[in-house]
Amino acid sequence: MPATSASMIWLLLLVASATDDSCFAGDGSSSSCSAEASYLLQADVRGHKARESSRHSHELKSQVGSGMSNPTVDDVMAAFNAMSTESAAINIDKGSSWPSIYESYMLPYTHHIEGIQRFRPNPAGGSTYLAFSGSGQAANIFIAEIPSRLSGPGPITGKDQPTLTGSITKVLDIDTVYTHAGGFQIEGDLLAIGVEEGCSAMSRMIPAGFPGACRQASKVFFYNVSDPLNPIKFSDYIDRPQTSAGAVGVLRHNGKWLVIVGDGNSDDLTLYDYADGIFHQSGYWSKAELVQAVGVRGGYKPYQTLNLILQSDGQIYMVGTTRDPTMVGHDYFDLFTIQPADGGRATITLVASKPVTSHGADFSAAGAIYVDSPTSITGYGSSWLPGTGTFNPVMPGNTIHVNEFV
Repeated sequence: MPATSASMIWLLLLVASATDDSCFAGDGSSSSCSAEASYLLQADVRGHKARESSRHSHELKSQVGSGMSNPTVDDVMAAFNAMSTESAAINIDKGSSWPSIYESYMLPYTHHIEGIQRFRPNPAGGSTYLAFSGSGQAANIFIAEIPSRLSGPGPITGKDQPTLTGSITKVLDIDTVYTHAGGFQIEGDLLAIGVEEGCSAMSRMIPAGFPGACRQASKVFFYNVSDPLNPIKFSDYIDRPQTSAGAVGVLRHNGKWLVIVGDGNSDDLTLYDYADGIFHQSGYWSKAELVQAVGVRGGYKPYQTLNLILQSDGQIYMVGTTRDPTMVGHDYFDLFTIQPADGGRATITLVASKPVTSHGADFSAAGAIYVDSPTSITGYGSSWLPGTGTFNPVMPGNTIHVNEFV
């Protein structure tokens, strides 16, 4: 949850009690990469420092030259404008493996869903799959199967058909020290996700630098998701020991992996590229530098998700998702162009903003963009927690409410 949204909930609840100075780190030890096959990039978010280790693996290097990619889009603006502002419902049952720690429904939600993505179709067929991220005793990835919708292009839902249903069939622990997962992206068969050091929901509301605030430390991990039910974690990762990683986007571009990482509110963004087995910082940006296209209203917001899209002419686009104002406002898909800069300031321009109507979903929890084809993109949103009905705040129940915007 973006820090700005959390601060508003803090005010609404009029919480006046003192908060523990330390951040909760969860149980167990960190599932960090081995020294023999790891690559660490230590950097502060504004790019003042970058210290690269001499040890790294070549797992991601081999992945960039093989496997699936998301389609390039002929005209991103046209596809974005064509996406509906009304949603169709998909109901996902939490299943038998849903962790009990995600059953607290008291605001502000301490453990909740943080991101959503749709997997690429499997050429061999089979079911359609969704992934959710979550923050519990461990940072989690939840895999949902929709068996009644065969894997393939096009929307999951369809006109005049009953609400589709699925269930959570697999739960993965990403890390047990960095327990706060955020918004993430699947690019082809690569999943990139940021995780932040564990911290209570109350402490997360306190601005950085104030007593009781969370320690700002995070990592970005990568998974091979060519088999949705058996994701394989790469040993390569990005280490951000002095800043958060609330939202992560990834794109295969010019023979490299391009990764964009936002802090808790996505107010500051760092761009990395991965080539020859090494991550390099390729650009930095802060929201004060935003360029806004003529006629576009709304401004920059606290984004929970940042998803990257490649246009066929090479232009990079980014879609940010959020609810503004938190809890009571509209859900938004905001579209930006990105011009990376080698080692310097990137240029980011807001070119379109689309308020949408959700039913049971809340983009402060999770939103996403899925590139379906060269002419079509689809949006998704999720509820904070499994619930009953489409109420917000969530009422206890078993159904994760997913919205699809075609």
